[in-house]
Amino acid sequence: MRYTFLILILSVLLVCVIGCAATGEKVTVKSGQSSETRVYEVFGMDCPGCHGGLEKLVEKIPAIQHSEANWQEKRLAVVVRPGTELNDEDIYDAVRRANFTPGERVK
Repeated sequence: MRYTFLILILSVLLVCVIGCAATGEKVTVKSGQSSETRVYEVFGMDCPGCHGGLEKLVEKIPAIQHSEANWQEKRLAVVVRPGTELNDEDIYDAVRRANFTPGERVK
């Protein structure tokens, strides 16, 4: 029983290490012809699993059509839904709620 628990813990740690060691990940955003793409700095994402929760929170903002975060580049790219207005503070608020630190809007 004790060894089973230890093996389980080690397996979880191994999966985390392998996930955090992934390389070559790029931010690619699918955008329509009239969509605006904005890019923001985000600090505190340490592994591939970190950005999934951030993307989900950001995509709940009505003006967001699509989002992709990249933990290696410390970036969040969002596609603004055509015909809507996006307030940058909505993005910064979502970043904070995901327990990350918002940086500057890069683009």
